[in-house]
Amino acid sequence: MKHMKRNLFTLIALGLSSMTYAQVNKVPMIEHFTQASCGPCASQNPAMKTTLDGFSGDYVKISHQVSWPGYDPMYDFFPTGPDARVSFYGITGVPNTSLNGGSPGAPNTIVTNSTLTSAAATMTPYDITVTQSWPDANTIDLDIDVTNVTGAAISSADKIYIAMVENVVDYGTAPGSNGETIFYNVMREMYTTTGAGGATTGSALGTIAGSATENFSFTISSLPSYISDKAQVTFAVFVQNNGTKEIMQAGKSSVVAIPGIIQVAAASASTVSSDLCDYGFTPAVEFTNNDAATPVTEVVAEYQIDGGTAVQQTFTGNLTQGQSTTIAFPAATLNPGTTTVSYTIVSVNGGQDWSSPAAVSIADETFSKLSSTGVAAPVAEGMENSVLEAGTGYSREITTGFFEAGSIALSDFCIVDGPAYSYGAHGGFGNSDRCIRARFYNLTSGTMSLTMDKINLGANSELTFSHAYRQYAAENDRLKVLVSTDCGASWDEVYNEAGSSLATLAAATAAYNTPAAGDWESNTVDLSAYDNTDDVVVKFEMTSAYGNNLFLDDINIKEAGVDGIDEVNQVEFSVYPNPASEQFTVKLGQDIQSEIQILDVQGKVVSAQVVAAGQSTVIINAAGFEAGIYTVLVKTENGVSVQKIVVQ
Repeated sequence: MKHMKRNLFTLIALGLSSMTYAQVNKVPMIEHFTQASCGPCASQNPAMKTTLDGFSGDYVKISHQVSWPGYDPMYDFFPTGPDARVSFYGITGVPNTSLNGGSPGAPNTIVTNSTLTSAAATMTPYDITVTQSWPDANTIDLDIDVTNVTGAAISSADKIYIAMVENVVDYGTAPGSNGETIFYNVMREMYTTTGAGGATTGSALGTIAGSATENFSFTISSLPSYISDKAQVTFAVFVQNNGTKEIMQAGKSSVVAIPGIIQVAAASASTVSSDLCDYGFTPAVEFTNNDAATPVTEVVAEYQIDGGTAVQQTFTGNLTQGQSTTIAFPAATLNPGTTTVSYTIVSVNGGQDWSSPAAVSIADETFSKLSSTGVAAPVAEGMENSVLEAGTGYSREITTGFFEAGSIALSDFCIVDGPAYSYGAHGGFGNSDRCIRARFYNLTSGTMSLTMDKINLGANSELTFSHAYRQYAAENDRLKVLVSTDCGASWDEVYNEAGSSLATLAAATAAYNTPAAGDWESNTVDLSAYDNTDDVVVKFEMTSAYGNNLFLDDINIKEAGVDGIDEVNQVEFSVYPNPASEQFTVKLGQDIQSEIQILDVQGKVVSAQVVAAGQSTVIINAAGFEAGIYTVLVKTENGVSVQKIVVQ
């Protein structure tokens, strides 16, 4: 009996010990610090998403859209949450990431399959379940259980954080300057355990008795007005030790159906010719019904070209779940230069609510076409009068040509305004504020280009331009100059340099951000093979080998020995407003006698006048000009400079 009793006590003790120390695996918790105008974020975030998509286990992720380095509407909508977490971890730059409350670092160093697997193998006494439901289209019921899976009381986590997360925020067009249009797991609000918003420092979590569950249930009856897609709203919950910063456990809710809201999607199905002189355009929208319960019987869609008159088209029929239809519009015509086409789904089923604006948000499309006729040489571009994107020092807007960059972010290929970023005068030879930057340092690969508009060449034609480039180790970033006489159907290569042959100074394993005056090199390319040829097109093509940044400026297409814009000794002037209508102003930058000529696209002088020394502004009457692109040419004893202006 004594032995039996001893064995019984042993079994009881073993059972109690098992209850005391039984634990569960952690769910890895990723806090991601990013920003819509952060260039490195655009290049690094996709790699982290690929890693997370390929991870076989569960995880919880929150993206904190922070306040720097530029504009980010997601931060502006909810600044207090990201600010609190930035302060909590001491974040000083983006992109940045913390895993389970650990020290922050580069996203693709902190978040790898190995680190996620290791985090998921860590044991914890906390278990979290999160369930959400929608009583109606504007109300969420949230139910949270935090369970102690051991038999002993625990208090190692002293705070519980409840965050509303929008799984996918799709803007269609980039809201910031880095080119990103889709953002994942964006934190939209933080709540107390009773459902009050603004809980950026979490709520107190006391001791939880052995094998006990703390339940937190509340109703959110007023969703933030800036939610893009209700159907993407979920909740991330985590418990954390605020002293050590360790996140003890995390959990998340799942997307569930919302009563009365139909699930649909839309995308562009438009077609356009690749011929740079073919303005033909067939607009179309592909519409899909993803809803299991509700058929789609009517869709009203519309499109606009450059913000002009909206053209509508209506589909009627019967689309069941998974079925799509192409809504085609009448054939249209694009404009010369860069045209922006925008699309809108106006209504579905006569006004039924769909899942969200984002569900049918169709990204604007841009198409670049050459002018119908060439402008007479000389043509020069010094970048100084390009229109900057709002809130940035970046631009892809020039009147002498167009940029093509595909999915490459604006910040990685554009005209950069030096003073906007405290670079100072970093244009050609340090004598101007702006130049083109191809940010190869940020781009693992990719080809981008600047195509100049059609030019009618005379005798002894040549191209001159300036560039600055510092090689990174042995990478072979490349710059080509191509020429076409058939609207881009074929191209002749007239310049091709890469790596050390392209470099204008010694290699260095650091980002090359600010070219000094002595870094620049002048280039002359013989174009005499195209003498007396109209509609000649010159293209600068840049290809990244993940090396260092390339800068380009002082583009002149002219007769040999005749100056266009030479920023070492240029004639300074500006033109505004641009575009213009009834009149525009030429502001001269030098106190000497000048001659101002206005030339149309055929090179005909439509206005000319001599301006006495001391007269700094001249008003040009454009009321009699036909709509189109004109060249403003200013001559002085110091040389000749030209700029383009659009008259509407």
